[in-house]
Amino acid sequence: MAKITVYDKVSWHYPEGKNCQSIEVAKVHFVAVMKWLKENNLLSDDGKEIFGIGVDADFSITSPMLNEKGNDVLKKHYSNWLKTVDYSKKIDLKILDDELRKYKNS
Repeated sequence: MAKITVYDKVSWHYPEGKNCQSIEVAKVHFVAVMKWLKENNLLSDDGKEIFGIGVDADFSITSPMLNEKGNDVLKKHYSNWLKTVDYSKKIDLKILDDELRKYKNS
């Protein structure tokens, strides 16, 4: 049986997230990340289906939700992006964009 990696959970961000004022604020960030993953074709069919159901307080991003490229990108770069998240500021996915661009060019 393959090991499942849990990259992130909404519940990990409130109240622990930097300036995260509510679970709703945390969910907005997850929607942004999931949209980014979808737009960049990094989700598996299961990931697309799960995202289609919606992001709630129990939502998590796990390895089965991603395709091979998605897992590779998140394994290497998601934790670095997380360190930059400040919920009082606009969502910035530049780190993930830059790393994905490097991945595509390698």
